Amino acid sequence: MDSNALSGQVIWITGLSGAGKTTLAHLVVARLREQALPAVMLDGDELRAVFGAARWSASNHGREERLQLARRYSHLCQVLAGQGVTVVIATISMFREIHQWNREHLPGYFEVYLKVPEAELRRRDPKQLYARFDAGEVTQVAGLDMPVDEPEAADLTVDFSTPQSPEAIAEAVLRAVLSTSPDSGAV
Repeated sequence: MDSNALSGQVIWITGLSGAGKTTLAHLVVARLREQALPAVMLDGDELRAVFGAARWSASNHGREERLQLARRYSHLCQVLAGQGVTVVIATISMFREIHQWNREHLPGYFEVYLKVPEAELRRRDPKQLYARFDAGEVTQVAGLDMPVDEPEAADLTVDFSTPQSPEAIAEAVLRAVLSTSPDSGAV
């Protein structure tokens, strides 16, 4: 892998809660670092804390508040990628206007969509989000009572209708990012 192949780039990993975004992002960053490439991993859960929206409430998890956070994430990615770093971000941020802005403004933007069936998301439910929603404890859950914009032009869509290991997906992401074709298809 050429040490300059991925510098100044943003790999935006999106999908609903429990899709495996953070796991995949950690694996991709580890592979990049194994190749001595400068890479930073950003996670939506951690970024919410950085931007003062860590506590879950109806007032900070509505569509407009999430859209505002997603814009902040995009601008942070722009600053970091502008310094020659490969930024790998794991975030729901499923807004058409964010994906469009990213394509127009982020260097080397590469969008990965983890498309996981709701039944599998509910089975995984690492934060007990779906269980708490079903119990009436939380609202404004992306993909349930809060509509999301499913990515229409992701550079790579990972369809989980057939099981795949996180490691295999990470390798597919890196292959697709490194490919010369802008349309890398689906895994």
